[in-house]
Amino acid sequence: MKIWQLNEFNIQNLAIVKKDPPKILNDNEVLVIMRAASLNFRDLIMIDGGYGDTGGTIPFVPISDGSGIVEDVGNGVTEFKKGDVIIPPFFSDWDSGNIGEDGYLSARGGQIDGVMQEYMVFSDDNIVKAPRNWNCIESATLPCAALTAWRTLVTEGKINKNSIVLVQGLGGVSIFAIQIAKLFNATVIATTSSVERMDKAKIFGADYVINYNEHKEWWKNIQRITNRKGVDIIVEVGGSKTLEQSIKSSKIGAVIGIIGVLSGGVAALPIGRVIYKASRLIGITCGNKEELISMVNKFNMSSVRPVIDTSFKFKDLPKALEYMKRGKHLGKIVIDFDMDD
Repeated sequence: MKIWQLNEFNIQNLAIVKKDPPKILNDNEVLVIMRAASLNFRDLIMIDGGYGDTGGTIPFVPISDGSGIVEDVGNGVTEFKKGDVIIPPFFSDWDSGNIGEDGYLSARGGQIDGVMQEYMVFSDDNIVKAPRNWNCIESATLPCAALTAWRTLVTEGKINKNSIVLVQGLGGVSIFAIQIAKLFNATVIATTSSVERMDKAKIFGADYVINYNEHKEWWKNIQRITNRKGVDIIVEVGGSKTLEQSIKSSKIGAVIGIIGVLSGGVAALPIGRVIYKASRLIGITCGNKEELISMVNKFNMSSVRPVIDTSFKFKDLPKALEYMKRGKHLGKIVIDFDMDD
């Protein structure tokens, strides 16, 4: 079989390697033909060695998110059968609750080999069934971006129909956050960078959209929209240049999920305002298997589908990563293992 392997840190050091396909050795194992992967900015950081000692040890198989079809099962497997579409969770060792050190080090595409390989073997408790009627490309978008949005809104934010959610930008996490929030009939305010993207945000489900290039102090718009009450949950992906405005946009006791650092990783924190507002700033590190199952079940009761920007061939992984690095995509970038060469 073919796998992608990172031999030294840097995209240019990715190479396709051939190796024998894995085999089922234990009764609880499942053999999966991998059919698709999707990219996250975390993959770029990992490939560049940006996670240091907590990243992977060279060589390793990159990319955390993927999906495949069950080819064979061990004698003790009852939950899965040949033909099932499955998803390996982002963390191979975080089943429920809050993350611990062991769980953190079990993220795929680093210390644990990623999904860029044609066959993989999993224990039956280390995979999840994909949403019904979703194909592998759609399912591959879920392990990181979608689950990060889910943990922010559902686990930490306790979202409900009365919630007001602020979503920053239209990256992978943010688009899923809009879609998930609307499944709970919450109100969504989105910020984005252009008129065209404002239209897209409304198509995805946002109730209000603010162009942050036109409204530099967009927190004032949010206060007007909410009659000066503020929002309940914030999907904070901006970092240093957005955190203060997020706090100003928030309601007393709001949950601010710290997810990204797109505008910088070091922020000046208005401590007095945080104390006054009893703000709950929570670092979000994706989510666990139990949450992934809950999210899949919610999607099964809806017509939601992921937003796909571009699909690349298996052999074009470096091109896909370079495309993502440019940051012009809207929705998920996916790798289709079945695309003709």
